[in-house]
Amino acid sequence: MAGIVLRNLEETRRMGRWLAAHLPGSGVRALLLRGPLGSGKTTLTSVLVQALPGGDEAEVASPSFTLCNHYPTTPPILHCDLYRSPGSLPDEILDGLENPAILTVVEWAEYLPPADLPEEILDISLQACEESRLITLQARGPGATALLQSLCAQWPESDG
Repeated sequence: MAGIVLRNLEETRRMGRWLAAHLPGSGVRALLLRGPLGSGKTTLTSVLVQALPGGDEAEVASPSFTLCNHYPTTPPILHCDLYRSPGSLPDEILDGLENPAILTVVEWAEYLPPADLPEEILDISLQACEESRLITLQARGPGATALLQSLCAQWPESDG
């Protein structure tokens, strides 16, 4: 587990770009995003998507009402928001989690049953503070663990 303070919007963008540069090929199949409304889940996802190849073709928006958005990136991203569907997952989310070619980003991941998770995940909790955001990252699986170790080595402000 690691904690990182993002002091401003540019540092949040830096984190999204770092993830875009290092997630492909890492083995991580899902990013689980947790945090209250306004904590930065959609902002982080937007920067990640736009920094990937093909992201300039994507119109990133919170999938609060559609539940899932597909983005034409490499790798393809399925962006899901479970805020309105606790206890009942759309098949589309389960299909995305099972497909190793798709990176699934899930906002409000606390509503996702642990049994439905792939083996390689990066779990990110975001908490808005007065003038910053605290993110706590947990890895599950060897690829996710290596990714988190690399992030901590390159992000000097981390406590991991």
